[in-house]
Amino acid sequence: RNLGVQIIEGAGVLDVRTTKTRGDVLPRVSSVTTACGESIKANSVVNCGGMWARQLGEKSGVVIPNQAAEHYYLITESFKEVDPSWPVVEDSSKCVYIRPEGGGLMLGLFETMGASWNETGIPDSFSFGEINADFDRMMPYLEEAMLRAPITLEVGAKHFFCGPESFTPDGSPSVGESAEVKNYYVAAGLNSIGILTGGGIGKVLAEWIRDGCAPSDVDVTAIDASRFQNYQNNRQYRADRVGEALGNTYATHYPDKPVKTCRGARRSAIHERLVGRNAYFRDVSGWESPSWYCPEGPAVVERQSFGRASWFPHWEAEHLACRNSVALFDMTFMSKFAVMGRDAGKLLNRMSTANVDGDCGLITYTQWLNERGHMEADLTVTKLSDEYFLVIATDTQHSQVLTKMRRQLSEDSNVSILDVTGTYCQINVQGPKSRELLQRVTTCDLADDTFPFRTAAEIDIGYARVLCARITYVGELGYELFIPSENALHVYDMIVQAGADLDLKHAGLRALGSLRLEKGYRDYHV
Repeated sequence: RNLGVQIIEGAGVLDVRTTKTRGDVLPRVSSVTTACGESIKANSVVNCGGMWARQLGEKSGVVIPNQAAEHYYLITESFKEVDPSWPVVEDSSKCVYIRPEGGGLMLGLFETMGASWNETGIPDSFSFGEINADFDRMMPYLEEAMLRAPITLEVGAKHFFCGPESFTPDGSPSVGESAEVKNYYVAAGLNSIGILTGGGIGKVLAEWIRDGCAPSDVDVTAIDASRFQNYQNNRQYRADRVGEALGNTYATHYPDKPVKTCRGARRSAIHERLVGRNAYFRDVSGWESPSWYCPEGPAVVERQSFGRASWFPHWEAEHLACRNSVALFDMTFMSKFAVMGRDAGKLLNRMSTANVDGDCGLITYTQWLNERGHMEADLTVTKLSDEYFLVIATDTQHSQVLTKMRRQLSEDSNVSILDVTGTYCQINVQGPKSRELLQRVTTCDLADDTFPFRTAAEIDIGYARVLCARITYVGELGYELFIPSENALHVYDMIVQAGADLDLKHAGLRALGSLRLEKGYRDYHV
């Protein structure tokens, strides 16, 4: 107010209006419509709607997969021993936090698996309300919490409260500019840590709005609002995931702790073959992807640990197989975009630090920077023809890479962008014997002089035509095969059969990580 800002309280926001200026492909914010009947012109808008943020965002086509869940706490009667200066005490093993409240104690309860609330939408009229408590489900947690502070067993209970608290699918805040609308910013999904992080979030957003890009002194990767994909806004997905997101608040975050909910929806075409190879699957941006394989029987994790796991020997064997002979990786989860059109090369060259519009059939490793010269993507661009390029990025950068390309488009651009991630099954064959193996299944000459490093070309394998890229992420001779999904099983079976006497071994993402670390290959934001 001291700086002349007008603050209107008690005025609900009904909608954020957008428009397209000449040349724009993506819409941009134009105004805000309030419940008072006003239309306020705006160049930028920040959606801080909390558990209503998703519903407001959907009106503008913005993905904010917040979902409310039940949250409980008990407030005791007052007793003289309470000192209001006592700190907050947390016991994650009992899913409880304890702090002074109104002369008594508050026992805040979390659960290992929570319950969603109102997946269809939060009522506009809901304010400081309560939800009918599920006493049967919460009583074991409450009993454990009271044992942690035994005096609560002696004093009376003033109130047992159940109210909603919203979480994103990964439990981290959703902050920054949306992928779908220019100048539409988000600050939501902060749940219990909003009070703690509010100042920092405000600073990050203010600088983001001022500069037009994320601040360079803060790594926003884990909270970037554009990291989410459309399917995560589905009602069933939100309902099934939010309970686990709430439970992770006090869970022990082991390095290989698997996600349990919303599994099995995205699978590569060779998934069942890998099940037969006893793969241990992990969730990779929604894809089922092998972490490691158990050669003796079903892949089972006996217990989570911060130390050397029981399955380490399997990981070690996969690592050594790739170094000494040949290994097969299912990398279908990698983000793949076909960029086509007369201006495709010009667009990608403008975005890239390297020249990606050179010879046809050449793979170029490059970075994409923001206007301040800071890295925002790390990827490869393959020029297949003068008007057809393939952009390959890591799964965690899927939405950001697609958004960055779309933001560079104008109506005058002769460029089409197509997400072909699920169109192709990606099988990587890596190791000193990879050429010998593939040469057995193709008539194309893969020798160094005819198929050198960074070459990409269509080859024949059995009855299929496959894009073969000679590139590596493990520091060995290797090839990445982009196979039409309908041909994937046929190609996979041919490769496995041809590699039997070469000691071909299936390898997972654990081996991929140690192999690339050993050779100094970077992983963006790791």
